[in-house]
Amino acid sequence: MLNKINFYQLDNLINNRVPFLFLNMSESIAGWYTSVSKMHLNTYEILTGPEQVLPVLAERKAPKDYAIVLLCTDGSDSLKLYSELEKQGYTNVYVIDGGYQQIVTERNQI
Repeated sequence: MLNKINFYQLDNLINNRVPFLFLNMSESIAGWYTSVSKMHLNTYEILTGPEQVLPVLAERKAPKDYAIVLLCTDGSDSLKLYSELEKQGYTNVYVIDGGYQQIVTERNQI
């Protein structure tokens, strides 16, 4: 089952300092935050390309049940990677619905 989240859910993860791997295949969003939230995001955000996601997870020895959030420009790469990660046995993967373009739109509506 595909797990989708939006800007507000991502924002809650960051502001509540929930540990998760944030595999960002778009632009960094660290500049949107200040202080402790920014430090938290800097700890977990990994800027990468779609082809590097699996090697990054292997390098980090990410447990198969660890929370992983995928962000790409429009959501398409994240959806493909979600399927691949699911095949690899990862059970706690989330896709940001609509990608970076959508979270920028949602953030501007605040």
